Amino acid sequence: MPFTGPVEDRLAIRELYGTYADASWRGDRALWLTTFTEDGRWTSHLFDAAGHAALAETWDGLWKDWASVAFMAEIGSMEIAGDGAAVRSYAREVVQTKEGAIFKLCGRYEDALVREGGEWKFARRDYTLTIGEFPE
Repeated sequence: MPFTGPVEDRLAIRELYGTYADASWRGDRALWLTTFTEDGRWTSHLFDAAGHAALAETWDGLWKDWASVAFMAEIGSMEIAGDGAAVRSYAREVVQTKEGAIFKLCGRYEDALVREGGEWKFARRDYTLTIGEFPE
C-alpha cells in the first residue's frame, strides 16, 4: 500500500496518530476515546472491543495495573479514498506496572479510518503483536 491521497488528509491523519500516541503516553482516556468513531473497534491478541463504552472498559482494564506507558508509533502506509482510509502502522510500547515490572511490545496495526464531521477517526484498529518481552 503506498502513501496516496491529498496531502491535507495525510497530515490530518498523522495528527490523529499523534493524538492517539500522546493520549496513550499520558494515560488520557478521554482524549484517547475521541480518536475513535462512536462504534469504533479495537482488536488484539487480548481483547475485541467495539463502541466507546467497551473501549473505555478495555482501557480501564489495562490501566488498572499500569503506572506508566511509553507509546511510539510510525505510519508505514496510507491509502486515502474519499472519506475513508486504510493505514498500516507500527507501535513500540514499554509499560511499567504499578508493581514495578516492565514489559515491552512491538506490533503492527491495520487500521480503517473514516472522516466524520471533517475529522479523521479510527473506525477499526486491528493489532498484531510481533515481539513481546514480558517479565518472568
